[in-house]
Amino acid sequence: MDNIIEYRNDESPRNDYPRRIVSPVNPSACCLANMAQTGHGAIDAQWRFYYKRCGVCGYTVRCFYAPSLLAVFETGRQVRMALAEMSLDVGGRRRRTRAQIAAERAAAQRWPLHRGPKQQPVRMLRTGRLVPSVA
Repeated sequence: MDNIIEYRNDESPRNDYPRRIVSPVNPSACCLANMAQTGHGAIDAQWRFYYKRCGVCGYTVRCFYAPSLLAVFETGRQVRMALAEMSLDVGGRRRRTRAQIAAERAAAQRWPLHRGPKQQPVRMLRTGRLVPSVA
């Protein structure tokens, strides 16, 4: 996503959100106490952010506050695919049939598997349980 903030000292600060925001190059002493959110949150690459603007001098920054869930889910899907292809088990190595490999890949992709009449139904991969923190 393009940054809509233009840092310039030759123009007066202006808030034309969501098209453009003109901001001074450097923050002032007033910025620490007068920053407020401008507009709604957005996503840039793998992070969620919003714009914060000083109500006195007009200095503006992007405030990144959380990773994007879409990026997190996509990364998790890629990890599941890699683990299904590598066949990492808790025990020793084992030989698998092509049908077992296809079933594991289908479970990792969450796509339906084309099953023949004699094959067993596909079981989804187990997900680990979250343990509450004691600290």
